[in-house]
Amino acid sequence: MKKKAIATALVLTMTLGVGALAGCSTERAGYAGNDDIPPGAAPLMPPTHVGRADSLGAAGCYGCHGANDQANPMLNGATALPDDHYKDGDVGSKQIEPTREQCITCHPQG
Repeated sequence: MKKKAIATALVLTMTLGVGALAGCSTERAGYAGNDDIPPGAAPLMPPTHVGRADSLGAAGCYGCHGANDQANPMLNGATALPDDHYKDGDVGSKQIEPTREQCITCHPQG
């Protein structure tokens, strides 16, 4: 019985992990909607991200764009968060700076 429970938990964890990564878009922030954005301004979220900020919050953005144990922007083709989006400007902290947790404030829907 214990082996079955462990196997079930493992399968569920793997399924949820794959589901989380499936939600990551391969479209880069450099899509045409950002052509008129001035240098230094935050890029718009691409149309494929409609509603994600509302339903997933910063954790959803961090899942594809952050540096954590479950996600790596280099693996899914997502634009990585800049250093200043992390606590104390340190990517190694793997924690979002609290003032950056409302992604949609600076990155409105394109």
